[in-house]
Amino acid sequence: MPLYKQDPDNTGKQIPDIQGDNRRDRANNPQTCSFHKTPNYVVVNTALNENCGFFFGNSASFYSKQTADERTALELTGSEHYTILGKPAVGTTLNIHPTAWSGSSDDAGSITFVYKSGLSTGGI
Repeated sequence: MPLYKQDPDNTGKQIPDIQGDNRRDRANNPQTCSFHKTPNYVVVNTALNENCGFFFGNSASFYSKQTADERTALELTGSEHYTILGKPAVGTTLNIHPTAWSGSSDDAGSITFVYKSGLSTGGI
């Protein structure tokens, strides 16, 4: 994909051609125990009812630790595979880069994975 395109107002100039998901920052409230792209950081949105944990491995290690039932659901529910961080306070920004998180079903939506755009991080 080219990084520049012809300026529609001036054929003698070029302008950046930024496309796709990487053109702006975005946030995701991932389902617990499911694998996701590594975020730039994590934010705690609401008070947690139970301790939360984070998985820092890659997709292959995530898959290798799953049981047959979990593989069907693309989840890894065994807490022994997660680094437990307790109950961080509401509004806490964690400068961590996990690939999954685990917590109570009551805490669904309490954790946000934030992805910075390629523009602010220098491209991916």
